[in-house]
Amino acid sequence: MASARERHPQIYVERNEDPRTRQRTVPMEVLSMGYSRTGTMTMKAALEILGLPTWHWVTMAENPQDMALWAEAIEAKFNPTSGKKPFGRREFDNLLGYWSACTDQPAALFSEELVQAYPDAKVVLCERDTERWYGSYTKTVIDGSANPFVPLAALVDPGFLGQMSLQTNQIARYVFGVSHTKGTEAFFDRKPFFDQWKRNAKSTYRAHNEHVKRVTPADRLLLFSLADGWGPLCQFLDKPVPDVPFPRVNETLAVQEKIKLYIAESYKRTLIRFARRMVPLVVLMLAVMLVWAWW
Repeated sequence: MASARERHPQIYVERNEDPRTRQRTVPMEVLSMGYSRTGTMTMKAALEILGLPTWHWVTMAENPQDMALWAEAIEAKFNPTSGKKPFGRREFDNLLGYWSACTDQPAALFSEELVQAYPDAKVVLCERDTERWYGSYTKTVIDGSANPFVPLAALVDPGFLGQMSLQTNQIARYVFGVSHTKGTEAFFDRKPFFDQWKRNAKSTYRAHNEHVKRVTPADRLLLFSLADGWGPLCQFLDKPVPDVPFPRVNETLAVQEKIKLYIAESYKRTLIRFARRMVPLVVLMLAVMLVWAWW
């Protein structure tokens, strides 16, 4: 059986690249604009089998600076009082320049902007039954965000889990219309923040799908179900059908495992940083003690 590191390699990769220096190295060919929990990890696997390096939310774990830039993009779009300039082609190239396709949030929140920024890219919308999507989304994304260990991990690791929590909070507020103040009480059996998120989830999901259909030219859009397999996807993208089965990723288990690993890795990184900072102090104290004993 594959190890956690083999199943989720992004969590253990640490790059420190300023995304604002990134330029587009491959053409953007596919925009998969379904919300999280519509098979986005399966779409990533399928598109990569077709030879398209694909950006997904998990990709940001490799380079946490990307999370900060996505947070800026979200703020610029959804918070007019922020004074930030909405992102365009140049900024999206900064965020997505190494990838020929993208799937999952927060990229899916910018469907209209990405359709305009990449006029040659084809758009795939994976539609899932609303009730089935809701059950999966609440079980993983919302309940995972309510994990009581997340706030402490975000506090001690602001550059990684702190950025992740900020982005999650932005999406809940700006996209799902959560107005309740997120405070300590949300993590001790009283969860009004997360309850409101759940109440607004279905209508937000349906509105997003309709929005993608509305802003995408019909000849560039494929309404896709994962159950359809390679046939319609390959025909739409003008790609040969691979000689391997269409991938099936158990996203619920994968996401739940990722959350636990993110938290564990966050604490590990924090302990390592703390140890590195303490070593000089300990050496100094030992030196002082030796000098004191000598004299």
